[in-house]
Amino acid sequence: MSIEDYKELGIMETNIIYNKDCIDGIKDIPSNSIDAVITDPPFFLGVTHNGQKGEYSDLQIMKPFFSTLFYEINRVLKKTGKVYFCTDWRTYPFLYPIISEYLPIKNLLVWNKISGPGNTYSFIHELIIFCSKENCNMKGCNIFTLKAFTSGAKSTNGEKVHPTQKPVELFEKFITDSTSEGDIVLDCFMGSGTLAIAALKTKRNYIGFEIQEKYCKIAQNRINQFMNDFQSKIKNFNNEVNLFTNNYGRND
Repeated sequence: MSIEDYKELGIMETNIIYNKDCIDGIKDIPSNSIDAVITDPPFFLGVTHNGQKGEYSDLQIMKPFFSTLFYEINRVLKKTGKVYFCTDWRTYPFLYPIISEYLPIKNLLVWNKISGPGNTYSFIHELIIFCSKENCNMKGCNIFTLKAFTSGAKSTNGEKVHPTQKPVELFEKFITDSTSEGDIVLDCFMGSGTLAIAALKTKRNYIGFEIQEKYCKIAQNRINQFMNDFQSKIKNFNNEVNLFTNNYGRND
């Protein structure tokens, strides 16, 4: 079915960030309807409820959550669908067996952020688990370099508005690597709306879930600003074309 078909059935409207838990929201998405899932979940290794530093064993409480999530991701993903799931060196061993129960893991991508914090060697990279239901030929290398907010992404992304915000360029890369114009991409942890901006810039449709109302509002403001800037650029371009035509396009 096409996007229009889904809208007519009233099942799940695209290009909206839904303020709800992704486990609840993803169950409303039709099976075999999503072209790519690109998402950056919480790593759940911060401070525990009693103020102590989190331990790897604390992740076990999240196992039912991720098992349900990947069951649903597998259901909604098309046969040609791809998944990009951000993680780090601490949570990767925990996630691998859960994800592989539902989806074929094809590679582990390494994003070199150029610079980052840390005293026991700097944290200058992040990991992305790449899944594909079918065998696929993906061009390029599994190690790539893009600026993060610690290395200059502010110049193209503006101020950082979320603690773990990713640059738009990162999600643009994943979108263009794995989808075509008009496809639908899903972000289960939308945060400040970076995936939505990347989808709009590349002419894709998106569905997003974000449980915190605060970040839903921030994301919508970013989307509105992007659309306003886009419309202004079109208007300025049309004005320049008209000016050129008026000055040089006449046959006197």
